[in-house]
Formats: sequence, C-alpha cells, structure tokens
Amino acid sequence: MILQVIRRTVQVGTIVLIIMMPMLSLYAHYRSAHVIHDPDLMAGLRGEVAAQWLHPWMEKLDDPQALLDGNKGTLWSMKVFGVEWTDPLAALETVAASKHVHWPLLVSILIPVALTLMFGRVFCSWICPGYLLFELTGKLRKLLRLAEITPGELRFSLNNKYIFLAVGLLITLVVSTPLFALIYPPAVISRALHAWVFGTALTGMLVLLGCIVAIEVFVSPRWWCRTICPGGALYALIGWLRPVRVILKRDLCTGCQACVPVCEAGINPITDSASIECDNCGVCINHCDDGALVYTIGLPGGRRKNFATDANPRRAKVPAALVAALVCVLPAGRAEAHHILGLPHYSYKENYPQRPTLEYPATTGPYDVLLTSYPGVPKPGEPANLAIYIKNRNSGVAYVEPITVRVLQTSTFGDNVVIFPSTTREPFDNEFKFYVTMPVDGEYIVEVSMPVEGRVEVIPFLMVVGQPTATMSIVIAAVFGIVVMLVVVRAVQKKRRRKRHLTHELPVLASNGQTPVGVGR
Repeated sequence: MILQVIRRTVQVGTIVLIIMMPMLSLYAHYRSAHVIHDPDLMAGLRGEVAAQWLHPWMEKLDDPQALLDGNKGTLWSMKVFGVEWTDPLAALETVAASKHVHWPLLVSILIPVALTLMFGRVFCSWICPGYLLFELTGKLRKLLRLAEITPGELRFSLNNKYIFLAVGLLITLVVSTPLFALIYPPAVISRALHAWVFGTALTGMLVLLGCIVAIEVFVSPRWWCRTICPGGALYALIGWLRPVRVILKRDLCTGCQACVPVCEAGINPITDSASIECDNCGVCINHCDDGALVYTIGLPGGRRKNFATDANPRRAKVPAALVAALVCVLPAGRAEAHHILGLPHYSYKENYPQRPTLEYPATTGPYDVLLTSYPGVPKPGEPANLAIYIKNRNSGVAYVEPITVRVLQTSTFGDNVVIFPSTTREPFDNEFKFYVTMPVDGEYIVEVSMPVEGRVEVIPFLMVVGQPTATMSIVIAAVFGIVVMLVVVRAVQKKRRRKRHLTHELPVLASNGQTPVGVGR
C-alpha cells in the first residue's frame, strides 16, 4: 500500500509539474508586460493563478527571471531548475530525422537512460501521465459492466510495440519527419496542457487521446501501453538487464493468481515478472496476500537481495534510492520546441498613456519577438493595432526579412476560425504593423511565421478580446451529464427487469421441478 501511495504521488506530481511549466511561461508574459496588477487583464482562472499565487511567491525571490528561464518544456524535452532531460525516444527520433548526432541532446538523456538501466520501465509506471490516464480506463470498464454493457476483450501481441518502434524509426529516417512526437501520449498530454494554459487549439490532441481511451474502454484493455507504445518498447529494451525487479518466492506462493488480473503490463507475475515487459509498478506486490512477490536487487542471474522483511513480507518497501531517483527523474530537458518562453521584453513601441498597450514577448532561435496590441484588450468590432518587433538578441540588429501573420479565433471544440488570413508583411521602421478587427468576445491566436536558421518557425500569441464566457463548455458539460444520467437509468431499469423476471420465474420453475439457467440446485 505504501508503495502505491508513493507511485500515485509521483504520477500526480508529474502532472502538476507539466502544468506549472506553461503557467510559469504565461506568468512571464504578464510580468514582462507589466499588467500583473491589472484586475481587468488578470481576470479568469489563469490570470488569478498568475497574479494571486505565482506573483507573491516570485516577488520573494532574489532573481525571479532565473527561475523562469530554468523551468520550461514538456515531458518530451524539459528543463527543471536548470537540469535538462530529454525522453530517449525524442532523442532517437531526432537523430533519425536529422541524420545528425547532436551531442548536447545525447547528454540530456543520460539521466533517464541511467535510471532505466537500474530500475527498468519506471518512466512508464511511475511518471508517464498517459499511463495514469489509461489506468483509469480499467475503472471505466468496470463502470460499463455495472451499466450492463460488456466491453470487448480483444488481445494483441505484446511484440507489436517493438515492431511499431522499428517501423516508425525507419519511416522517420526515410522521410526526415518526426512521427512519434505527434502521437506519443506523454508528449501529446504535455502539449495539450500547455495549449490549455495558453488557450490555444486542443482539438487534434483531444481526438487522439479520446480514440485511444475509446479503444481501451470498449475494445482492448490497456491496448496502447501493452501493444503499441514505442516509448514503452524503447524503455523495455534499455532496461532489459535491470538489477531492480520483482521476483517470486516460490516457497510462499499458493497459486491463488490474485496478481494476474491486476497486472497493468498484461503479463503473469508468477512466471514473467522478471521479463522485459514488467514495468516495476508494484501493483502485483500490493495484491499478493502471501507475500510471495517482492522487489529484489542484484545482477541478472546472480544472488539477489529481497526488499521485504521475513516478519511481514507483504509490506514490501522500495529502497530510499528508488524513491529518490524517481523524484529526481521528474525531469528536465531541452525546450527548443517552446517558442513562448517568457523572456524579458524589450521595447521599440510608442507609449499610449490614455489606453494601455499590452505586450506579448517570445523568442525563437537567436531572435527576441515582441507583439504589442493597442488597446491591450480590444473590444469586439474595435480595430486593434498590432505591431511586431524582432531583433537578434546577440547582435541587437532588427530583423528585416518579410514575415507572415494570420489571426485565428480559438475554439474549445472544433477547428479554429481564421479571421485574418495569412498575409506577408514587410518591415517599416523596424516594425511589422497591421490592423485586425475581432468579431466577438473570446480568445484569439496571432500566428507569426518567419524563417529561422533554415526552417520556418510559427510563433503563436494568445490574445483576449472583450470578456469571453464559458457558455460552450457549460453546454458540453450539460450534454455529458445527460448522457451519463441516461446510461445510469438504463442500467437500473435492466437490473430491475432482471430481478422481477427471476422473482416471477423461480417459483413457477421450482413447482415443476426445474432449475433456471444460471441458478444452482
């Protein structure tokens, strides 16, 4: 039980971490624009978190910007307190796509690789937010049975994920385009949380995760982690000879097999706990009343030390080194994929004292980018004066190449709506200026596309217009509640009909000396 409490704490801590990364970046935007004390601009949940929670804490630090610069990214590639961490799958796919070995990238995978060599697939079972999400699908399957809906039990080979890993890397090598970054749940969930914080589009990511959840709930239990996940396959290969693993104490095992149905990896812990598929989640240990399953440490094939006391073997405890390592791996890594990093702003702009001008700073490659909006929070139907300033932070020289801009209205569900189509802008007096009229209250994205070091970078800036409401979210929540209520009512009706049927059928059959199907004599 203690082991699972620790594991759940680490999983929840990981989710908090990947939410805090974009929140810090959002706070950096507000802080750089000097609007952190403006109650109108800081309205809403995200503004309140930035102004009332983060800002008082940041003000106590000697160098808040150092903290903001040292914490950024996603589980695909992150930096936490200046320590960099990259998912080995991200590094492998990057090398395959670029056909070039970038040594700093390889250095950033040393921590996860070392931990995997020691503890096996602990990233999957202890850290990955996708693993936690898909664990919940098992609970949903139980709810389906309670609602008189029998979910599918289709099984696939556990070797499929290794084939998918090899084929995906081969495709990436040939077409020089990343594949796994688009579908790998830890990366997708991290990006989804980042998009939620910044108010950008979530549709594609939610559809992908929803499809996986639907397959796991209705078709095949734990389908992704067991049979598809390329990251799980790579971690399994790296941790093949892990010294820390679960073993069976055969003299204590009674063969009850209580551990088999609860194994998240889909293996038989009695015979396969030492296999490459075990992710050291420890759930089987928690369900073994005989204390026959325990953590051990030692070289493969050599003498191993048990992490359970003989007096009470069921109370298996993970050694302090394991817990400390797992907390340390809540990791860090590179964050080049994040264009909105909350760097201190610079200003070419003209001041408008009568109405505030809101600034949105960002960075890409060697360039600092600043979007300014006048007025800061425009009203629907009111033209907004948008200006973009770009300079090389190393040389201080203004960027003078053409850029492309467009503006989209965000949508919680469905595609974003383009209200200002892609337009090329030439610089005039060190600024790129254009006017946009937003049609309704809501959140909008100003996309700036520019060539950076041989590639086109797209930088999204989130803008708020008027006073957006949550009407659509309320409608969706209401529809979902109605659907749940109908499913519950249907289940209750079926159970009552079955009970009434048995109540009337049993006396009649018993009087004729018959036994109904499913009822013992």
